[in-house]
Amino acid sequence: MFSLPLLLISGAVAHADCTGSNCLASPLSQSLSSLPAFLSAAFTALVKISLPIITVFIVYSGFLFVTAQGNPGKLEIAKRNFFYAVLGALLILSAWVLATLIGNTLTQIVGS
Repeated sequence: MFSLPLLLISGAVAHADCTGSNCLASPLSQSLSSLPAFLSAAFTALVKISLPIITVFIVYSGFLFVTAQGNPGKLEIAKRNFFYAVLGALLILSAWVLATLIGNTLTQIVGS
């Protein structure tokens, strides 16, 4: 059996000379041809999709606070829901910021 490092090394060594008509075109646009640009675009799409969902969860937790009417059990559920909605937002936004920082740093180091 092949191990993962061996597959990664052999994949890095393999080259394809694509000069004929039997070459596959890249499904990505030219602006996403590098890994940092692709990751940045993927996390940006994730943020754009998840922000409305997070907003719905925060509004829902506000609704739970209003309908709790002082009931300690329902207030605990509303607090937990709000906490997890804010925690999810922080995780998604921090992943986007971290990917953008790493992508920009790699772009500056490589110079392309």
